[in-house]
Amino acid sequence: MTRIVFVLSYPTYHSVADPAEWLRWDNRDRRMPALLSALGADVELWGVAREDAILRCDPDLGAPYTLRLFARDGGGKKSRDHYSDAMVAAARADAADLFVVIGSNGGVGYRLFDRVLKPEARRFAVIIGGDYWSRLVPHAAMVFTESELQERALARPRVPWRAAIPYARMERLPKSIDTERFRPVMGERRRDVIAVSRLTRWKSFSEVGALSVEHRVAVAGGGPDADALAKRYPEIDWLGHVPNAAIPALLGSAALYFHAGRRDYFPRAIVEAMACGRPVVAFADRISADVLPANCGLRVTNRNYRHEVAALLADPTRMAAMGLMARAHALATHGLRSSEPACETLLRLARGDA
Repeated sequence: MTRIVFVLSYPTYHSVADPAEWLRWDNRDRRMPALLSALGADVELWGVAREDAILRCDPDLGAPYTLRLFARDGGGKKSRDHYSDAMVAAARADAADLFVVIGSNGGVGYRLFDRVLKPEARRFAVIIGGDYWSRLVPHAAMVFTESELQERALARPRVPWRAAIPYARMERLPKSIDTERFRPVMGERRRDVIAVSRLTRWKSFSEVGALSVEHRVAVAGGGPDADALAKRYPEIDWLGHVPNAAIPALLGSAALYFHAGRRDYFPRAIVEAMACGRPVVAFADRISADVLPANCGLRVTNRNYRHEVAALLADPTRMAAMGLMARAHALATHGLRSSEPACETLLRLARGDA
């Protein structure tokens, strides 16, 4: 039987307020192993956690698979750098036909690459997210991207020492959203603008802060910079951590969704907002038109975002039309089975057919 092992490049507790909540998540990282298991593969999902655990995942969609957690045993102070040498030893002993590293630059993925994948010439694929480049990418049998901007940067690198990645070794991977859970929720419109974000120095809240002077703005999310941001932007309604299950109602309480980050190419929150029928506003230098179509929201610049947001809020008919198109786009492109083509590609890679 073909064996495929998915590995989370970042620890399971990275950027998660409650590790127990991570275990309840139902996202693409969990669905792809289930879909591959249904295709007949022997699949496991590995991650680094606070302690060892072996769990059986039996999702509604797909077939059961094993979730194996390894206790962190190194990596320093920053959680993104943490790793497990017990996982490295397990990978070295595992006869997997293919490893799939989820995330290009976490400490878990780097450790696995440096100690096993590269020196033993093991076949692997990479699913990239916010950061598209790392030393893993040129060695991957397949690179799964999320946007046209990432693909263009990989195919035509701006720095001469980076190897160009052929388009034949890239495949676009949609998000995977439960569009029954994330759906429009009717309720009182208490806010003009909502943002959902981890509150860290890697996110930019100056634009949201500027909008809060003129509009009713709220931000959901926790993080180490929460207190400092609340002092800097007192007009914003800082909601703190909001459980994933409560996000649809939260999105329904606002007229539009504003993406606060300036480092992401395709954050999951954008599709969740679309699925909930909210127009999305994001910056065009990072969020490309394939991620945010023009009829689903606004791609703005530093110069025009305040004017564009104000104009959209003043036009309920336009907002309603964008919300309907955003919902339709999420249904058509980012549903529960959206990653099935990528799973079939992974199966071919593992079998040596690609």
